[in-house]
Amino acid sequence: MSKRCVRYAYLLRRPERFPLAGNVKLRPYQEIEIQGVVNSVRKKRGMSFVWIFPRQSGKDEALAILVQYLLTLFKNEGGEMVFFNPTFKPQTETSMRRLESRLRSNSITIGKWKRRSGYIYEMNNAYCTYLSADPTAHVVSATANRLLVVNEAQDVGMLKYDKDIDPMAASAHATKLFAGTRWTGTTLLEREYQLALEEEKKDGIRRVFFFTAEDVRKAVPEYGKSVEGAIARLGRQHPLVKTQFFCERVDAQAGMFPEGRQALMKGSHARRTEPEAGKTYAFLMDVAGQDETRMSGSEWGMYEVGGEGRPPPRL
Repeated sequence: MSKRCVRYAYLLRRPERFPLAGNVKLRPYQEIEIQGVVNSVRKKRGMSFVWIFPRQSGKDEALAILVQYLLTLFKNEGGEMVFFNPTFKPQTETSMRRLESRLRSNSITIGKWKRRSGYIYEMNNAYCTYLSADPTAHVVSATANRLLVVNEAQDVGMLKYDKDIDPMAASAHATKLFAGTRWTGTTLLEREYQLALEEEKKDGIRRVFFFTAEDVRKAVPEYGKSVEGAIARLGRQHPLVKTQFFCERVDAQAGMFPEGRQALMKGSHARRTEPEAGKTYAFLMDVAGQDETRMSGSEWGMYEVGGEGRPPPRL
């Protein structure tokens, strides 16, 4: 066996080594969560995991490396994964671009993968299908026999998940992964988080990987400085600081404009008491939900408070 093959075998043996072939070093918290999911997939345990991350802390990068690793691991044996985001544009497209970046930069996977039908990634006999969990999306034909991923699960409707998405993992008892940032107590992410905690108490196997800004800053000091800036601007008890950085729930929802919704309505400009000359003003209200097909990437980017080029979470 050549030295190159020996090295590849060494890197592929453990998921935390695998990204090194692409000059990527996982952060400690990324290593343990990926390893937990991989163990369940390899041993066909069919467990459900929950990853709760603050914004911009490496969740999506860890998801891309997880998918890349499993595609490589099962390229001969075969396997199917399905990966959901709340929308196709821009969230699913962003996830696919991130996976492609990893596939192109890792010496083990360069030139060994294909993309077909626009949203399916293939390595020999292993596949990952990327889909939208929007309520209007038709997704019932996909099947996951290795792993089912629901990213930004706090923005995925429970009815959509229970009716159309969850059955995809049933036939093979596939492992499930719910990832996102906490918002309120009525989200899919929160439901699965509580269920995973209950399962952990029964058998002692870790299913929940919960990290806050304090955990991230230990690995990335610059991240801590960014969070401190947000706290200075908005205050520690601001709903966006509590949820997006410290993964704390915001549950006050009484009335049409509860605390969390009010926070999303506030602009960053100074208070104005009258219109400015030469400016046009519009009052907009979303009463029916998004229309993905009519929203461009630049329009999505207008929603700064949602982070990662996506709109803020809905209450």
